[in-house]
Amino acid sequence: MEKNTLVGKAGCFVRVAAVLTGLLVCVSAHAVQPRLYQLGDGGAVAPHLVLEFGSDNNALRRNDGSDSSVYFRLRPSLRYVVQQRNNRLQLQYAGDYFQYSEDYCLEPKDADCPNGSPQFDKASYQDHTFTADGFLEVTRKVRVNAFLEQALENQPLGTGLSTNSGTLASLAEPDSVRRSLLRAVVSYGAPNARGEVRGGISFTNKDFNDRQTTDGNITSFDNLSERSVTPSATLLYRVGVKTQVFAGLSRSEVTGGDSERTINRQFAGVEIDASAITSGSFQITNVRENFDGARTDLEYIGWQAQIDWKPRRFSTVSLSGGRETSRGLFNLDDPALATFVGEDIGITTNIDVDWRHFWRDRFSTDASLSWSANESVSDNGVAGADADDVTTIFRLQGNYNLRRWLDVGAFIRTNVRDGNGVNRDYERTVIGLTANGTI
Repeated sequence: MEKNTLVGKAGCFVRVAAVLTGLLVCVSAHAVQPRLYQLGDGGAVAPHLVLEFGSDNNALRRNDGSDSSVYFRLRPSLRYVVQQRNNRLQLQYAGDYFQYSEDYCLEPKDADCPNGSPQFDKASYQDHTFTADGFLEVTRKVRVNAFLEQALENQPLGTGLSTNSGTLASLAEPDSVRRSLLRAVVSYGAPNARGEVRGGISFTNKDFNDRQTTDGNITSFDNLSERSVTPSATLLYRVGVKTQVFAGLSRSEVTGGDSERTINRQFAGVEIDASAITSGSFQITNVRENFDGARTDLEYIGWQAQIDWKPRRFSTVSLSGGRETSRGLFNLDDPALATFVGEDIGITTNIDVDWRHFWRDRFSTDASLSWSANESVSDNGVAGADADDVTTIFRLQGNYNLRRWLDVGAFIRTNVRDGNGVNRDYERTVIGLTANGTI
């Protein structure tokens, strides 16, 4: 689902290694990277800050458009790292503060917003994410990875599944959700050995905040909040110096909300690091969700792929994609009349392409194209044939390195959604300036 972010998604991906170890790999679209400063305790800190200022011509993602507004965005981050021999601990905070300068009123657009229509000032949001990532080498063959994430996030307008064949719709305000993730993975096998076994367990918790509706009542989203416990096992086998195949399974017990279920996954894939020029990974997964109660079980084939190609030392092309289930609020087409009674389930397929090139020592460009399609899941547990909702996002940015610690740039980003019905279609263009720096 589209997040109200102005940074291209093509460079950021979860590789197969992340599935196995819980590590998130992200290729930044900026040249300046956080600088590490050593501390007296043996650790180091890395501060980083990104500023954006721009104009959005359709903040509400409406078919009939909406008044343009300027916005300001602030993304600070601070990372602390301490390492002793092969053992490592990393703590990080990342914030995302997005503020529009205008207030909006949903239809009818009268000065006082009559007929109970809310005054719209909720496209702005604040996200906060804290992570802790640790690695411990118990022996030469036994290693432990632990990962903790605590986040307060928002799903901005237009980023939720809806009742209309799984297509996206604008909501009355962002959906605020508190999300927790705890994962531990134990690996057995010497480094670069031919075989390796990994066993893991993870716990997730997702709670949607309550919302005040247009009539002043409080709507609870307990039916969307859920928790899960997932044990997993993976066997890896090295078939060459640069090639590794793997296979495994996991089982999730999901409780809470109105869709308690058991999710069984069997997956297999390959990781290739053929040379300094090309690397990649591919995973295919058989997923079956067995719901409690009368809801029809769901079964589908998911996949995830990532390829990085460096035709030149100063040029990188990344291709990524995947297919998985997604969930969102069940609401009416008109956000001013929206009612929230349950959740909608869809299957989302996405493909992202990103090309980053350094034309000079100081000047670089980053071009990305993102395509995603969502299909709702019908009562018989399959994707609806008429559930078309295709979103295409193109972004072009240029960066100039003023100092070792500061980049400035400009970008243009266009969103086009072709939904299942004219009222679902919209176009949106964002133009902005950026400053990206470290101390």
